[in-house]
Amino acid sequence: MDNMIVIILSAVVFLLVLGILWMYISSKKKYVTACDELKFFKQEREFYDEAMLVLSENYEIVFANPAAKDLFSLDENNTRLSSAKPVELKTDTEYPDDFFKILKEKTKGQSDSFHLKNVILSIAGKFQHVNIYVDKSAWNLNKTITCIIDMQSVAPTETNQATSKSKEGGVDFFTGLPTQFSALTTINTLVIESQKKSRSFGLFLLGIDNFRDLQTTLGLAYSNQIIKKMAEYFKKHKEENMRVFRMDCDKFLLIVEKVTDEEEARAEARKLIASIGNYYKSDKEIRLTASLGIAMYPMHGENATKLLNQTYIALDQAQKESESNIEFFSKESQAVHKDEVKMNEEIRKGLRNNEFLLYYQPMFSLKNEEMVGAEALIRWKHPEHGLIAADKFLDVAERTGLIVDIGEYVFREVIKQRKEWDALGLQKFRITVNLSLKEMQVQTLVEKLKSLFEQYKVDPKEFNLDITESAAMANIEQTMLDFKYFKELGLSLSLDQFGAGYSSLKHLQALPLSMVKIDRSLIFELYYNLDHQITVKSMIALLHGLGFEVVAEGVETSKESSLLYNIGCDYAQGYLFSRPLPALEFQELLR
Repeated sequence: MDNMIVIILSAVVFLLVLGILWMYISSKKKYVTACDELKFFKQEREFYDEAMLVLSENYEIVFANPAAKDLFSLDENNTRLSSAKPVELKTDTEYPDDFFKILKEKTKGQSDSFHLKNVILSIAGKFQHVNIYVDKSAWNLNKTITCIIDMQSVAPTETNQATSKSKEGGVDFFTGLPTQFSALTTINTLVIESQKKSRSFGLFLLGIDNFRDLQTTLGLAYSNQIIKKMAEYFKKHKEENMRVFRMDCDKFLLIVEKVTDEEEARAEARKLIASIGNYYKSDKEIRLTASLGIAMYPMHGENATKLLNQTYIALDQAQKESESNIEFFSKESQAVHKDEVKMNEEIRKGLRNNEFLLYYQPMFSLKNEEMVGAEALIRWKHPEHGLIAADKFLDVAERTGLIVDIGEYVFREVIKQRKEWDALGLQKFRITVNLSLKEMQVQTLVEKLKSLFEQYKVDPKEFNLDITESAAMANIEQTMLDFKYFKELGLSLSLDQFGAGYSSLKHLQALPLSMVKIDRSLIFELYYNLDHQITVKSMIALLHGLGFEVVAEGVETSKESSLLYNIGCDYAQGYLFSRPLPALEFQELLR
């Protein structure tokens, strides 16, 4: 009985103590809240010249001092006016975006006060550096957050902006990436460091393929979103040995350290192009590709200006050749393209002096891996600049009309070569010759070819003429007429770079084609790109349905080759099977 009384009394005492403790905590909370309110109004007076906000846990404005009301265009109820100017915030890692959106992202995970130092505030497109003090210490009590914006500098004039950019090393406010001014400084600094340590590095200039066409077709606003999306990609995919800068228009510069030679640089470039292709997904279902021009230090230059110039030359060459392409700077291409007039005369001289020669790149059956044909590719053995690929001089030849003379030279040499191989009793196969649009406009071409076939007693059926999709569709009526003449002569015809242009199904059906070549930009990293796999598979089914055989261009890996075979592709051409070979080396494949 006594024990029961003791237990009851103990319980009563415990409850009384608990009640007193609860009353004490409640009063303490009220006291703390009162102190916070007192501190708050003290802060309002103390920071009266600075913009001061109190936000709810949902980031709604519950209080704003006069400076904040003026900055954010708030009415008496702290609601933004319809005429309010956009206020955006940019930290070191983001491009400018809505102030409250960025602030919310920055405060996530923070449990106490913190400081955003020297960030950039954008007010209706004008920029200035500010410090932002954020107080979350009272969050557990009243679920609010206090934000004080220290407006250190006046709204910048153009001169102030230039000074600010100079101090910061240059920031592109459209993308939030460092600018080309910053790139020059960084490159020169890296050059000095690399000289001391005998290291090399690469400069990758990335350009979006066919960007001007995208601007024209989709409009400025949409093309600007492509640029922002590309900048967003680089921010999300940071590499330890890679720094990114926004250059002009659609171009981005990457400084890639720890690459010692062109082979390593090419491997990095391939990964980058494939990754970008997978990252960007457009609502309008456009296919976005990018190419890279690369210059290596110290191989291609020893200062920032020279190295950057070389990357632009290399990128220009890459994009002239094809999409999703990679080109390294070469002194030969720079020398050859300096003066078109001089080059025009050198081409004429080269034709007279037999400086041009043909290389042959074989084409293989994916079914049995047997060689079934070869493409004749012209090269220029320049007396000063060495061996020059066709893309370095054919553009000039087309603009000046010399492409007709070059075309006649190619046809004559390839027919002669066919005759020599026949005389040796070597394997029969079909030779593909690339046809320029200007050549097709020469009415006497068919008669010239007929004369050559008769002179060398070679069967026209052993030859195939190849024209690009874009050239064929540029004047479809003339193309259909010319193709008819070529077919009557006995030649087979193929469409090159299919998928890079915009063919009409109606027109495609009307052309007397034997073969269609899928553009290398769709084959690039095909194994890892599901979108390209779906596209290529659909293309193959469509082309087979029209009665055409299908060739994949630019096949470089066994995985790509196996995948193409599994989805029904007939033939493949690329470095996996063979690089282009001089006639004598190619001849060994025929024995």
